[in-house]
Amino acid sequence: MASKVLYLMLAFVAAVSAAPNTRLVGGEHTTIEQFPYIVALVYYYPRPAIRVQRCVGSLISSWHVVTSGYCFTGAILDNMEIRAGSTNALSGGTVVRVGQVTKYPGYVEEPKSGDLAVIRLATALGISNTVNVLFLPPQNTFIPDGTSLTTVSWGFEYVGGPQLETLKTITQRKINIERCKAIYSGSTKVDISDRVICANEVGRSTCFGDSGAPMVIGQVLVGTASYHEGCGDDDHPDVFTRIDTYTNWIMQVATAPGRSGSEAKIAPVQF
Repeated sequence: MASKVLYLMLAFVAAVSAAPNTRLVGGEHTTIEQFPYIVALVYYYPRPAIRVQRCVGSLISSWHVVTSGYCFTGAILDNMEIRAGSTNALSGGTVVRVGQVTKYPGYVEEPKSGDLAVIRLATALGISNTVNVLFLPPQNTFIPDGTSLTTVSWGFEYVGGPQLETLKTITQRKINIERCKAIYSGSTKVDISDRVICANEVGRSTCFGDSGAPMVIGQVLVGTASYHEGCGDDDHPDVFTRIDTYTNWIMQVATAPGRSGSEAKIAPVQF
């Protein structure tokens, strides 16, 4: 009987950790000192009283996190917390509560589009060597096809594998948007438009649990993980929300309590 209960518990953990979707396949392990802007969105499930790393986000100010709108599907905000400053998703660092969530007003869950949200933390984070911010790209920044793009996150290395707590990073290359549209033609799951970045690399992709994971060029946030077709599916590129098409909106909503100006900063993207 005890073994049956344990089996059911493990099955529950596997189920909740796989939703919402996307986690990293392939890549290398890294540390928070290399990517101090990343945070884990940790969700508490009252029954059976466990915490699971549900999604990923990027600090753009001491008050604000950019992530996926999908992360809040069916979520109770009081059950969510943000862990910053730790290589591990479920231990260490600093934990703060969610103060407010603003989803992009045009967000559509299926076919997925406008997959973006800004979290305002309940309390501001202090900047250190393990907690820092990413810059936003200027509105409508051009990123050439073939550009090398880095994504960092926590998660499974393969479908059905154990959930990892430590950070990993992968590098992919941006592919032509028209080619991406052709690959996903007929899909009812995701809308491929000029407001997404499609990227791939053999043996490297997002998988279950990485929604909102940052895609960066240097210290600039250029994308957030939004959709994948299978884990490690080399025939289908990963789809990321293209941040530079939302920069103006992010700047409008990323304001600290009692202030009218944005706390986020814009920086040019260097190729």
